[in-house]
Amino acid sequence: IFFNELQQFKFELCILMSAFGGVSNARPKKCGSYLIAAPSVFRAGVEEAVSVTIFNAVEDTRVQLQLSVKGEIVAHSHGTVRGKNYVPSDLRGQAHLKVWGNRQLNEGGFIFHNHTTVTVDSKGTTVFIQTDKPVYKPRQKGSRIVQWKDLKSVCCGIVNMSFPLSDQPVFGEWLVFVEMQGHTYNKSFEVQKYVMPRFELIIEPPPYIRDLNSCEQVTVKARYTFGKPVSGKLTVNMTVNGIGYYRHEVGHSVIKGSATFRLCVKDMMPLEVTDHFRGAVNMWVTVSSVDGGQQTMFDDSTPVHKQLIDIKYSKDTRKQFKPGLPYKGMIEVTYPDGSPAEGVQVRVKAELTPKDNIYTSELVSINGKATFEIPSIPTAAQYVWLEVFKELAEFDVSDAFGVPKDEGHFWWPGLSSRRRRSSVFPWHWDITKDARFAFTVRTSQAGGDDRYGESESQAEWRDIHR
Repeated sequence: IFFNELQQFKFELCILMSAFGGVSNARPKKCGSYLIAAPSVFRAGVEEAVSVTIFNAVEDTRVQLQLSVKGEIVAHSHGTVRGKNYVPSDLRGQAHLKVWGNRQLNEGGFIFHNHTTVTVDSKGTTVFIQTDKPVYKPRQKGSRIVQWKDLKSVCCGIVNMSFPLSDQPVFGEWLVFVEMQGHTYNKSFEVQKYVMPRFELIIEPPPYIRDLNSCEQVTVKARYTFGKPVSGKLTVNMTVNGIGYYRHEVGHSVIKGSATFRLCVKDMMPLEVTDHFRGAVNMWVTVSSVDGGQQTMFDDSTPVHKQLIDIKYSKDTRKQFKPGLPYKGMIEVTYPDGSPAEGVQVRVKAELTPKDNIYTSELVSINGKATFEIPSIPTAAQYVWLEVFKELAEFDVSDAFGVPKDEGHFWWPGLSSRRRRSSVFPWHWDITKDARFAFTVRTSQAGGDDRYGESESQAEWRDIHR
């Protein structure tokens, strides 16, 4: 329990004799000035301060102060430096404060007189009640609450008291009441049945899988809500979403606040996956503490991509071009987690037809971005095909963009990755009686090109499910 306890209740009058100019033997002018500062509300039984400043003073001035209620003087103080008196503790309501300065006939002091109305508040102290915790359990000790009877502050206006709770207390909200100077203060706290302490799990996975054939490190942290590390057993189940129901379980490791285990996606994936495969590691982490508690957490924030570089045109790339004028664009190069890829070399090509190339440039990404500019586009051009790609070991990562001369734009439906040596991707499937297949059939007239504007044949797509 914390509260303000004042041992002495005094009224303090402060006389500040200030000289802002040089001191001389000349008598002050009658137009001298002074400043009186006092609180608008006085606290009964509390030490208050009134400040009197005399400007351009050359001699000391005796200052007197009176505090009166309904014509009756309840406090009086005087002096040239400092005088003290107290405000009666039972005083309430409005009071009249008078301050004046007198000088002897043979002195060079200053004469002044002023008065004002102040309010005397009965609330002379402020009480703060604080418990060491908001919720208590049966048989707990050290619960610091106070019984306001015959207690005195040892230091700084603070009183500490404690008593043990019984083994069968009344559950619910409890109140602490403090009475002081005719005022009552209260503070509530709760008494509840004991339950297992809760703890939280924090999983720190890698931002993305940098190499499908290598292993990454994952850290799991377990802490109680009050900060203490959790000791117990750790169980981890993992799978790579997007390829099947492959699961991998990491033993029953011992955890003491934190533990680290290896994440090897090669153990959860087939030997061959498509070049444009995009998945994520799904992991279920369970910690069983020694006190019987258990928490499970799921995480799927680690992407698994066969290609580690993603390329796309930025939203700022213009949607149309004007024949005969330069064309500017921007490319965004990112890693699987969306972070910008630095220092990646890409190639940009612009062509009117598959054999009519008008622009080729090698660019290097800076902070995940690279800009390009086509100096001039032929006036007869109707469409310009932009392609940007990154050469990798076995395949190229690419993206294509069709820019028309008139309003509107479209994306050329090309693959996000293309195989150099083969277009056949072997895949091993486990066939069960519940397996279903879905594929797409495209029909069009012979001789057409997939690009918009290169053929007038009409293509039809049909989804077939079996």
